Amino acid sequence: MYGYSAPLEIAAGGVLAIESRSAHGIEALACPEPMRVYTNLPRIDTLCDLGQRVMLMDGCFAGEVIGREKNTILVRIGNPGSLRPKAHLTLPGVDYPIPFLSDKDVRDILFAVEQEVEYIALSFVREATDIEEVRRLVGRSPTASGADPRALLIAKIESAKGLANIEGIVKAADGIMVARGDMGVEVSVETVPLAQKSLIRLGFFSAKPVITATQMLESMIESPMPTRAEASDVANACFDSTSAVMLSGETAIGKYPVRTVETMVRIITQVEAQFEYEHFHETLPQDIRSGDLQAIVTYNALSTAYQCGAQALAVLTESGAAARLLSRLRPRMPIFAFTRDKVVYHQLAMNWGVQPVFLASDYARLDEAVSLIMGHLRSGGLLAKASRVVIVAGLPLAKHGTTNMIRVETLSKDHD
Repeated sequence: MYGYSAPLEIAAGGVLAIESRSAHGIEALACPEPMRVYTNLPRIDTLCDLGQRVMLMDGCFAGEVIGREKNTILVRIGNPGSLRPKAHLTLPGVDYPIPFLSDKDVRDILFAVEQEVEYIALSFVREATDIEEVRRLVGRSPTASGADPRALLIAKIESAKGLANIEGIVKAADGIMVARGDMGVEVSVETVPLAQKSLIRLGFFSAKPVITATQMLESMIESPMPTRAEASDVANACFDSTSAVMLSGETAIGKYPVRTVETMVRIITQVEAQFEYEHFHETLPQDIRSGDLQAIVTYNALSTAYQCGAQALAVLTESGAAARLLSRLRPRMPIFAFTRDKVVYHQLAMNWGVQPVFLASDYARLDEAVSLIMGHLRSGGLLAKASRVVIVAGLPLAKHGTTNMIRVETLSKDHD
C-alpha cells in the first residue's frame, strides 16, 4: 500500500480507508489524510462485500470491511500497531480480476532480461499459464549482449489457488518459493506447515530448487536473538530438505542484518551435520530410483559413492540437468558440477549441494575431460590426496540429455 512514507500508527478499532489508484505513479503519491492509504488494486470497492476479512502486512493487522465508497473501502482494524510503508494488502478468498502481469511487471522483467539475470521470481503465481506467459515474454526480450535470453523462473506459492494448481506450476516453473507470509493469510494458518512440507517434497523430487521464505527469524527485525520456535522453524525446513532458506524483512529493514545471517548459518550447519543422508537415499520413492535413464544413472552414481567411500561427486554437464538430478538425492558429499557454459555455471549455484566449476579449457574425449576434472580438484585443494571421486557424464560428450556413464577415480598427487 502507498500514500505514506513513515510508519502509520493505528489504534485498535481504528478505521482505515483504502482507496484504489492507478498503478502508474502510485509510489510517489502522498495522501493528505492520516488514515487513508492507496492500493493499485482496481475498484477495490467492487471486490469486497461488507464483512470481508482484510489482512495487512502479512497478517500483522487484521480487520473487516465496514463500509464502501467509490473506489474505496473502510476497514475497521482489530489490533494496534505500526503499519510499515508499502505494506502488503491481502483479501483472503478474493480472486483478483487483474492480469497476472501489470505494466510495471513487464517493464521489470524486460530490464531483468536485458541485464541477463539468472533467475526471476514471480509473485502470486496462480496456475501454470502464469509461468508460460512470463516465459514467452522472456523469450522475446532482448539482452544487453545480444545472446538468447535464458533467465529461469521461480514461482512464489502464496495463495490458495496456487496451492490448488501446484503440480502444473511445478512442472512449468524452474523452481518454487514457499512464501509462508502471504500463504498464512490466504489459507488457514494450521495448514501452512503441511503445505510447506508437501511443496518442499514435490519441488526437490522434481529436481527443482525450493526456497522456504518469510518470517523465518522475524523477531530479529528488532531483537539480537531469535525465538526458540524460529530456530526450530529454520531447522525443520532443512530437515525437510528445502534447497534454501531465505531472509526478507530481517535483513531488508532489521536492526541486526549481519547477526541474523550468522544465526541462520549456524542453525543450517548444525542440521546438515546431523542429517541422515544415507537413510534419506535408501528411502527415496521407487520412481526416483527407476525413472528415465538419467534418473537411474544419477541414483546409482550416489549408491556407488556411498559403497566405495567417495569424498565427492563430479558431474560433467552441458545443461545442468544431471547436476540437478544429483542434487535432489541430497548426497552427503559435495557435487562438483563442471560446465563450459557460463550461464549454467551461475544458475547451478541455486541448487542444493552443488559447487559449480567453470571449465575454460576445451576437450574432445572423455579421458581429457576426466583429466581436467581431477586436475582442478587437486590444484584447487578441494579434496585430499587419495580421495575417491565418482564421475558422472554422458557419451557422446557435449550432447544434451545423454547422462549414461559412471566412473570412479582416485585423486593422486600427480594426477593429470
